[in-house]
Amino acid sequence: MPNQACLLSLFSILTASAAIAAPMSAGGAIVPHEAVLSGLAIEHADIVAGADGAPARAYLTLYNAGTADKRILDVSVDGFGAPMVKRQGETLSVEDAFLVIPRQAELFMAPGALFLELDETLDVEGERMISVTLDDGSMLVVPVTLHPPGGVRTAHHHGIGDFE
Repeated sequence: MPNQACLLSLFSILTASAAIAAPMSAGGAIVPHEAVLSGLAIEHADIVAGADGAPARAYLTLYNAGTADKRILDVSVDGFGAPMVKRQGETLSVEDAFLVIPRQAELFMAPGALFLELDETLDVEGERMISVTLDDGSMLVVPVTLHPPGGVRTAHHHGIGDFE
């Protein structure tokens, strides 16, 4: 009997861990990465307008459900010139930054770590699109969620330990 109780406890822990690690939407519903099939998906695309003449910042969260790494060669945003990658004090072009989304993993951009700086302040009116070109020649185009200066980008939590 003690072995059965031990196995039941272990099963409970594993089941709870899987539920905690499942991806969640901003509303709390589980969003399965499996829905992406074997491709690449932009889970979030946000632009936060700069305050007092500061440049706008773009943040992307991309998930690679495939079996091969994907490299971002270019990013373009309606109404802006080529964005620059800001990474730990460096400023690089998108191509020079060598942004790779490993297979079965995601690229998560965050303030102070990795983001795209846009060449002007953002007028937070109307819809804008962002295009991401990959090394295999494919392109992803999605609408951007616009945020006013000081706004907070879309929350992206997969579970315990994945804090923004």
